[in-house]
Amino acid sequence: MSQGSAPRYPLVLVPGMLGFIRLVLYPYWYGIVEALRRAGVVVFAVQVSPLNSNEVRGEQLLARIDEILRETGAAKVNLIGHSQGSLTARYAAAKRPDLIASVTSVAGPNHGSELADYLHAHYPHDSARGRLLSFLLRVIGALMGWLDTGYHGPKLPVDIHASHHSLTTAGVALFNQRYPQGLPETWG
Repeated sequence: MSQGSAPRYPLVLVPGMLGFIRLVLYPYWYGIVEALRRAGVVVFAVQVSPLNSNEVRGEQLLARIDEILRETGAAKVNLIGHSQGSLTARYAAAKRPDLIASVTSVAGPNHGSELADYLHAHYPHDSARGRLLSFLLRVIGALMGWLDTGYHGPKLPVDIHASHHSLTTAGVALFNQRYPQGLPETWG
């Protein structure tokens, strides 16, 4: 990519569930940020709650977008969301379309996650198995928070049940009714 073909607006990379900036020495966006910057692209890898609803993560993203716009002087940003980050980016685009030039969904569960549906059916949060799964996810989340060497902001809230419900087929169907912006017309 030549300097002249760099996007007009900054790129904002939005991570998925259990996302991070850099886990010890391993960056979430392994090599992508550096390659884009070498090509002259203004790019930001952002952090949002690793486990929370699309709406909570989306509000955190909007706050970060405001900071990026102030820092760069740009009028808008392009969002690239991976996995749950796609839904987070779509929420931001729905709430503040004036700040978003584009949304790109990379492996986004834009119609729900079969895994989330399976876990919902077989590990209800009020069952012993569901409580064990929640405990394990909290431990993983805490461990990842401790090992994330790339994020230096405030502690972000974690809500495992909101995160899980946000990714079920039913949860995403409701999300799509409320925030249809950026919903891909085809997928598969």
